[in-house]
Amino acid sequence: MSKHLFRIPCPCCNKMIEVDTRSGKARAMRADEKDGGTGLDDLLQAQKKDQERLSDLFSSAQDSERNREDALERQLRRAKDEAKKDKDDRPRNIFDLD
Repeated sequence: MSKHLFRIPCPCCNKMIEVDTRSGKARAMRADEKDGGTGLDDLLQAQKKDQERLSDLFSSAQDSERNREDALERQLRRAKDEAKKDKDDRPRNIFDLD
């Protein structure tokens, strides 16, 4: 092996890679190892699963916020109705309190 070629194992897939130190690029992978679906394919599958999970979480959060908004609107209407009822019971003039 020459001084500018190094063989190192890949930290992700443990395949042997030859790196040329002159260019700083990987030159070759060991040919006796076949890609068994690891690496990029697994990362893409994990990305899709995370995307679906986050989409479901976001949808449920949107639904809960809509429900919360409706509940607050009902509480506001009820408070307005109670305020109207209380307003009718109050004396109109401060001197009527005696």
